[in-house]
Amino acid sequence: MTARWTFQQFIDGQWGDGEAGTTIEVLNPADESVIGQVPEASVKDTVRAIEAARRAFDEGPWPYMKPAERSAILIRMAEALEARSGDLRELVIDQTGAVGFITDAIQGAGSIGMFRSNAAVAEHVLHWVEAGAPTGGATGMSGSAVVREPVGVVGAITPFNFPFMLNVVKVAPALAAGCSIVLKPHPWTPLDAFLIAQAAEEAGLPQGVLNVIVGGADVGNEMSGNPMVDMIAFTGSTATGKAIMANGADTMKRLQLELGGKSAQVVLDDVSEDYARSIGFGAVLTHCGQGCVIQTRLLLPEHLLDAYKDGVAAAAAAVTIGNPRDRATTLGPLIREQQRARVEGLVASAHEQGAELLTGGKRPAHLAKGYYFEPTVFVGTNDMRIAQEEIFGPVLTVIPYSGSDEDAVRIANDSVYGLGGGVVAQHTGRAFNVARRIRAGSMSAVGLANTPGGAGPGGGQGPGWGQSMRGIGQSGAFGGFKQSGVGREWGTVGVEEFTEIKSISWM
Repeated sequence: MTARWTFQQFIDGQWGDGEAGTTIEVLNPADESVIGQVPEASVKDTVRAIEAARRAFDEGPWPYMKPAERSAILIRMAEALEARSGDLRELVIDQTGAVGFITDAIQGAGSIGMFRSNAAVAEHVLHWVEAGAPTGGATGMSGSAVVREPVGVVGAITPFNFPFMLNVVKVAPALAAGCSIVLKPHPWTPLDAFLIAQAAEEAGLPQGVLNVIVGGADVGNEMSGNPMVDMIAFTGSTATGKAIMANGADTMKRLQLELGGKSAQVVLDDVSEDYARSIGFGAVLTHCGQGCVIQTRLLLPEHLLDAYKDGVAAAAAAVTIGNPRDRATTLGPLIREQQRARVEGLVASAHEQGAELLTGGKRPAHLAKGYYFEPTVFVGTNDMRIAQEEIFGPVLTVIPYSGSDEDAVRIANDSVYGLGGGVVAQHTGRAFNVARRIRAGSMSAVGLANTPGGAGPGGGQGPGWGQSMRGIGQSGAFGGFKQSGVGREWGTVGVEEFTEIKSISWM
């Protein structure tokens, strides 16, 4: 059977096969069939891509173009990807096994808007020059300015869970800032990156500014250690982030590391039993739990535990596991057998440590093909491995606590991670005051008793406020505390990450 999605690597504006002549086969996680094939980059290919990016930055026009000129090319890239949105959707489902709203809203076309929003930031929002007032003196005029410049050559390394979105969240702000880039998507999910390369070529991006290669750890090590690379932008595990940080230390690389998480959903003691029954699996059904910011710990007041158990039993019966293309499916597959084996190992550790299994915990018996795993809920304590380690599977750990706000904050903060979380209470004020005490980069505060007021004229916009945000990653700031990473993505701060600040004075 011929692979449906076949690409060559993209280096210095040219498509070609890898130096070693070997290829990587891409599997559909839903049925284990081969759906794509890309060249496997060698270290020599990697160096060639880095050299192309270096030339494009040092000798090419890209970093010296006006922000408006760069923005125009980013908008053309968005248009080219929008024209491919049908193909992108098919590719996303084949490559990731994504189901439901995230197929479009996050995994696919919903992320294209970041090219437009980053273009707008570069052209209209970012202050590229902040000049001081000129000063006269005995030697003539003097003055100073603080300017922003692109950081240089960026090595972008992305994971398998939300590949297109995470490729865009690296490429769009780096290009908007005037950087050149070498993009290395994960070998399990490399295909969509080449649609971005096609869009760049169609939009007239200068040669060498964007390069796309696919390889393993040797390629990543070369990127993070090569002195021609100025910055590494990485999303993935904390362990790999630490290795990148160490490997880049000799050349003092700038780093943007979006790493692991073990986020807590904190339920405060004033919510009702009806709400506790409604929680079910929480967010771990989202992309089969394969998300770093998914709230995989549920901190629940002890007096609500029985109500919760009643609710999760009912929720389990409503889950449909299977084909991502079936609209009735609520839970698709994990990405690979290796990932499913990791989930099974952590589930086994929960049994060994005395956690109480409420539902799930095994492979669905009716699916012989595909990397499926049942949605799983344990009741345990915060010191268990399932409460401390990032599982990246559909596993929720319920942690009963006394109901005091102090206990909730203490348990939520008892983690090496600090990526995200949320707090639910009867009133937003109480939820907010607990949320601000939790050391994490992204928090939500939800008040159940708040009365919706309706959007009103303009769909909630005031006169002159303009369009509402469409899609993910266009505003805000995403990143973590502690071992959840370094730096921030999204919005204005996401573009600023790819710049250096220089002070210039004259006399």
